[in-house]
Amino acid sequence: MKPLILSLYLTLFLAACSQPTPPAQPPDVPAEGAQPQPTLLSDQLGTAEDLVPAPAEIETAKAVLGQHGFIGIVTCTMNTEYHATVANSARARADALGLKTALFDSDVQAEQQAGAIKNFAAKGAKVIVLCALDPQVVEPAVKEAEAAGVLFVQVSGADLPVKGISIGGKADSNADLGCAAGEIAGDLIAKEKAGRATVAVLDYPDLPEIIIRADNIETCLLAKAPQATVVGRFLGGTTENGLKSMIAALEQYPAIDVVVSINDAGAYGALTALQAANKDPQTTIIVGIDAEARAKDLIKAGTYYRGTVDTSPAKAGEIVINAAVKLLASATVPQTIRIPVTKITPENLP
Repeated sequence: MKPLILSLYLTLFLAACSQPTPPAQPPDVPAEGAQPQPTLLSDQLGTAEDLVPAPAEIETAKAVLGQHGFIGIVTCTMNTEYHATVANSARARADALGLKTALFDSDVQAEQQAGAIKNFAAKGAKVIVLCALDPQVVEPAVKEAEAAGVLFVQVSGADLPVKGISIGGKADSNADLGCAAGEIAGDLIAKEKAGRATVAVLDYPDLPEIIIRADNIETCLLAKAPQATVVGRFLGGTTENGLKSMIAALEQYPAIDVVVSINDAGAYGALTALQAANKDPQTTIIVGIDAEARAKDLIKAGTYYRGTVDTSPAKAGEIVINAAVKLLASATVPQTIRIPVTKITPENLP
């Protein structure tokens, strides 16, 4: 080979060898606004542990939301301690993870929820946390949002088919809650009233899942105290409803000496009515659900209020944001998450 050509080859070879090694490529990071594709498992009940996000999933969720995306929170109401605690805990968890949220208080108005869902979807929500008041009212808006790529996390309210995760909203969770409250009341009736009592159940029949809760209040109470008489179910759910319903119930059934409510908020109204009727605070029993601070204070007082069921609203708020992260990160997760319940009585008050 001629010297000039050989020299040229050597020069090119050495130049190629001296090129810096290309840097390692970072792992794939989804672009802002990328469409998450989670895998939802419908054949099993999950637990809160199934939703704890890995650091990489949190980073993926942030990338998907980017600068403009957010998690919308549509509450049933902010006027009960339970619902406010869920929402505020969710926002605190999201803040801790660096995720943007926006909250809408439905104020127990189902019609307002449909508009809120549409508004959130239009403004860039990638996930909406929803406490649905009336599935028939909100379902069209939910489907419209889903068609635009929005995913849902359901909590506390009525259950409806969505692409997303349901937190404690299925029949099993409400059956657990109702049964726990019924068992508290039934045990008290058996122990203190020789198994006999006149019982009123505060219900909220607009929500099918709450009917399941009320059904199990009655079933489990009668399993513990089969000689008790349940005189009826009366509208509860809010303090105002509980008050009006119990005033009317006492006029029709003045012997009522036990009230079991599907939540603490309704039970507070019943308490006011029972006090106004001069019911004996030592022999009249009220049991609620939600373990609100006021309910626990009333239990400590040792009069009418004798028990409640802890549904861990602060934990539920954390869980819904964990669920949103899993959805945004396209994780494989159970579609339904069961929330454990704890009976709260004077013997085990925290």
